[in-house]
Amino acid sequence: MSLNIRHQLLGFMSISHFIHHVLLYAFPALLILIITDIPLSYLEMGILGSLPSLIMALTSPLIGYLGKKAAKGFFIVLMGIFLFAVSSFWISMANDFLGLFFGNIILGLGCTTYHPVGLGVCANSFSDRNRGKAMAINHAAGVIGTAVSPISTLTLAIFFFTWRSTFFLLGVFCILLVFSLISWILLENLIGNFESLLKSREKEKTVSELESSTSIRSSPHRKWIITSLAIIILISALRGGVYRSISYFTTTLLKNFYHVEAFNAGVITSFILLLGSISDIYGAINSDRLGPRGRIRIILISALISSLAITGLIVITLGFPEILVIILGFSLFAIGFYLAGGTLQALQADLVPAGDRTFFYSLVFSLGLIISSISPTIFGALLDTFQSPVGGLLFMLALTVVSFAITELFRRRIQFAEENNLFSH
Repeated sequence: MSLNIRHQLLGFMSISHFIHHVLLYAFPALLILIITDIPLSYLEMGILGSLPSLIMALTSPLIGYLGKKAAKGFFIVLMGIFLFAVSSFWISMANDFLGLFFGNIILGLGCTTYHPVGLGVCANSFSDRNRGKAMAINHAAGVIGTAVSPISTLTLAIFFFTWRSTFFLLGVFCILLVFSLISWILLENLIGNFESLLKSREKEKTVSELESSTSIRSSPHRKWIITSLAIIILISALRGGVYRSISYFTTTLLKNFYHVEAFNAGVITSFILLLGSISDIYGAINSDRLGPRGRIRIILISALISSLAITGLIVITLGFPEILVIILGFSLFAIGFYLAGGTLQALQADLVPAGDRTFFYSLVFSLGLIISSISPTIFGALLDTFQSPVGGLLFMLALTVVSFAITELFRRRIQFAEENNLFSH
């Protein structure tokens, strides 16, 4: 039963993660149609892109605290999907920047409900031998949601409905999904089985393991752990800034600066992000085999490939902006950048005891998003200033290079962790 419930829990949270990303990135995908009815500057677009992340930063610690109990955690995830429905209905009726502003605030409230709870459930459901793989599947579900959002929403909005009708249909879909997930929880007793799984795993641990993994506060090396987690949070924040900028603006960049038709821009964006999801799973599976030191190596390789790809995109944009070469550049960036997605989350779980994971993931999102939430606004302001993608790409390059340097700093701390068995959780 325990094997079955693990997969069910992973499936439930991965589906929820997928839907969260579909809804979060429906707005930037449809933005190229929205601006034909509601004119916006790139700075205003960036502000709307920053809002959900800023809301997540402010509310994640509360969600992490409330979501420690399984019953509350699953309810919070469902509440998020319901809030997505509310935001979709609101945006479908918006007629100006202010209407879109409030719609994105509600969108942010929906986004904040998943990650602290979902990541905590996935991390606690699997042992360290399979945790990276599980985290990668869950993370890839979000990336795939981000990937299919442009092509699916633009298909509906261009060929069948309007952007307003598309948002309304997304809202109806979310309402139906909430009822479906509630039925799943009740029929399969997911909450009770998850609590039983945690209890059975605790009983399997030796007394010494329990003492070492009860909480960070009880560890004799808590100073090292806290410092390391602070470094990881900073790495996550820098990578998050790159992720939110490129995910939010890719379709707009392709249409407005590289002269790709709206629907084709959505197709290309989806293709690029699907490549990223495959890279994500590949990286995390290999990180399970290589251990914590290997996870660090994969994160470094990810930052290096991403930096080279962004540099190439800058050169291409300035020199010979052929669309096929541009697609190749963005694809190489996605493969390199997403290589470390699930791997970084698995490394966080390696360091954090099971009882602290839900709250820690809330801190990762809160503190990291305080930095990364402003990235779309800065990216949009640079597009307004330079009237070219180059300014925004230089900003992304700076974030990626700094994340590489900080990851290298963390790599040098691994020997101490291995000598003191700090990766035993």
